[in-house]
Amino acid sequence: MASVNTDNWDIHSGHQVYTPRLLRWYDLIVHGVSNRWFWSCPTQLLIAWFDEHATSNHLDIGVGTGYFLDHCSVFSDDARIGLLDANPNCLAAAAKQLKRYKPETYEANLAEPFKEAMAQFSSVSLMYVLHCLPGDPEFRKRVIQHASAALEADGKLFGATILGQPGPSSWLGRHVMASYNRKGIFGNEHDTEASLREVLETCLTNVEIEQVGSVALFAGQKN
Repeated sequence: MASVNTDNWDIHSGHQVYTPRLLRWYDLIVHGVSNRWFWSCPTQLLIAWFDEHATSNHLDIGVGTGYFLDHCSVFSDDARIGLLDANPNCLAAAAKQLKRYKPETYEANLAEPFKEAMAQFSSVSLMYVLHCLPGDPEFRKRVIQHASAALEADGKLFGATILGQPGPSSWLGRHVMASYNRKGIFGNEHDTEASLREVLETCLTNVEIEQVGSVALFAGQKN
């Protein structure tokens, strides 16, 4: 697969903000406050979506603190768990939280094909990743291609992303989203359910999307 030219895209702002200090507060800010009050999608719905699609041979991309993996109820005791992120702070925090699984860790950026060899996974998750990336559709398609490459045949890619359109129902939610886009933390100003479907169908079949508030829950099967 040809390398994508990322010279004109800011691929760093969305993940560089995750310092060890911020990660100590991340779950409270995102899962305790933002999901319900800004994006109108309670965290329990996201956990349920994760449980519905995850397998015990699973790779999580954009790991944050490992929150969804830590709360997953479907992993077996000997589950194979992979963690992939461009930010070593996130990898360290998630690996510590999930040490009971002895997770595999991969430091990699979705802007490029994964260079490190890894056995393929039955399921791959992108929970709250896409809205942190540049919004260019061609870039998003490459990201999905790279993520899907980690799947075995007929494996499932799933996740959740915050859409920019229509905007959040509350004034505060709209203000926060606009601020995040200005700072480059989000890149979702023009994201819609239709544009998400177009990106996913680049290399996935049986695509399903459920929108709750500003959040799109999605899943699809590798071609």
